[in-house]
Amino acid sequence: MLSSRGIEANPDKCQAIIGMRSPSNLKEVQKLAGRLTALSRFLPCMAETSKPILGLLKKENRFQWIDECEASFQLFKERLGAPPVLAKPIPNREVVLYLAVSGEAISAGMIQEQDDQQQLIYFISRVL
Repeated sequence: MLSSRGIEANPDKCQAIIGMRSPSNLKEVQKLAGRLTALSRFLPCMAETSKPILGLLKKENRFQWIDECEASFQLFKERLGAPPVLAKPIPNREVVLYLAVSGEAISAGMIQEQDDQQQLIYFISRVL
């Protein structure tokens, strides 16, 4: 959502995840995955954080909500309780890309200097 402060996560979409109970079946994990995807630009290191949850969607895996899944789910809820406000990029101005790389995922945050401050523009994350 565009506001006077910048680009903000839709509070209804954030609240939909915050208000969810832990998934108890595959269909609920699919619903959670869709909701997280819709908010991914506001979630740093989403790929690595969501790996235990999204791993449940693989056909060879039997549904089993383990402590690692719950920890990831609670971290997403915490982050969506106060999601970052993203800035609109200013054309023809330098953008800095911060990378976080692990053996399982790569994540990046795009930052731009605006008004003598670093402003977050976008998060992106992929599983390797």
